[in-house]
Amino acid sequence: MIKIKYKLFITLFVATLLLLSSICLATNTSIPVSTSIEEDVHEEVSDTRYSDLYVSNEKQYDIQNIIEGNVFASVDILNINSTNNGSITGNLYAMAQNVNIKSDVVYSESEVDEFGNSKIESLNSISTIGGSVFVCANKFVLEPGCEIDGDLYVCATEVELGQNSIIYGNVFVTTNKLVVNSQIGGDLYASAKNFDMQYYGFIYRDLHLDSENANINGYVYRNSFINSNNIVTNDKFINEKDFTVENATNVTLSGEIKGNANINSTNINFKNTVCKISGDLNYSSLKELQIEDRIVSGNINYSKYEKPSSNKLSIEFLDYIIKLLTTLVYISVIYFIIKKFMPKYSENLSKFNISNLLISLGIGLGVLIIIPIISILLFVTGIGSILGALLLLLYILLLMLAKPVFVILVSKFIKDRFSKSITNYVYIIIVTICLSLISLIPYVGFIVSTLVLLIGLGCFIKSLKKG
Repeated sequence: MIKIKYKLFITLFVATLLLLSSICLATNTSIPVSTSIEEDVHEEVSDTRYSDLYVSNEKQYDIQNIIEGNVFASVDILNINSTNNGSITGNLYAMAQNVNIKSDVVYSESEVDEFGNSKIESLNSISTIGGSVFVCANKFVLEPGCEIDGDLYVCATEVELGQNSIIYGNVFVTTNKLVVNSQIGGDLYASAKNFDMQYYGFIYRDLHLDSENANINGYVYRNSFINSNNIVTNDKFINEKDFTVENATNVTLSGEIKGNANINSTNINFKNTVCKISGDLNYSSLKELQIEDRIVSGNINYSKYEKPSSNKLSIEFLDYIIKLLTTLVYISVIYFIIKKFMPKYSENLSKFNISNLLISLGIGLGVLIIIPIISILLFVTGIGSILGALLLLLYILLLMLAKPVFVILVSKFIKDRFSKSITNYVYIIIVTICLSLISLIPYVGFIVSTLVLLIGLGCFIKSLKKG
């Protein structure tokens, strides 16, 4: 399961970086950007757009046409409408409260499935995404019948993949609530508090799941790997190959497992009339169970349940990923603020070169030592305790800005000597990751981090002086 978590977190991490850097491109003045905030709802309604679409500062944005390119959106609500066959031939990158890929569906008034849900009678129109989808949102909905030709990466509070919708690639999701009623052409990697795979859910490859509660129906064409507190498989569930529960508290099995079942859980229950395991059953529980022969075709192997020990290395790795992602977001935001609201200061920063670094190093060392001494003297002598407190707050602020300033400077230096067509945010991401990796090296990491702090402080002060 550790490998599953690694892959899930790494892919979501990379997707978030791509999403962050792509959305930031919308601030590039050389590219047409929708920035209107006067209208609550904006609609892209022309027949076809033959270029990438960049959208920001919109309360609601509706795409109702064909976009021959990628879409980069940072809005409150983003709707891909199917009214005029709305579609995107490239990738979709979106940060929003709600992202909806819509369809026009007619449900039958007379026909229902075995679970009492109305069957789809016809699909009048659907939305399609020709590439992959990268979404960070409160809620993401892929409505019935809609299609994504590439992979789907989602970080959201709630994710709903509607009936008969199709994702031809892999799906990577981290969410509070995940409903899967779609067809997935690749693997599903999911981390969710509540996981609900419904009757029309179909996974053509493997299911990798880490959740609190898992209700599983539908069809898994290969293997399932599950780590969940409570697991229930329903009567119509079919797993073509092996079904593995790495750790659980309660497992209730029904449906059909055509390969081996490997289960590690404190409590295991079988619905005798509707449960079938074609291969072997290898299980661990608190007590050995009396299992009818007709449930298991192969051998039954029992061992005493042992709770898996936590892996310290995996926890440290995930902590590192989270810290790195936080640093990237923080530095990118600082760069955006400087570029957007302090253009003169941003211009002064860009004038620095390698020859300035020694001077900046000296200024940074002086600031690092002198400001705390002055603050302490103001407090001790009683001359101005308020002034001392303000000076101390300023000192903390300078320390917080030192690393972002250094990263921005180095990114600009690299960009000037390589490809100027690539946005600064890409170089910022590369430099931040490199510094983060160097900081892990004993001794060397400490020395480099100290130099980054001092040079960043010096460059910040020197640029203020020029301004």
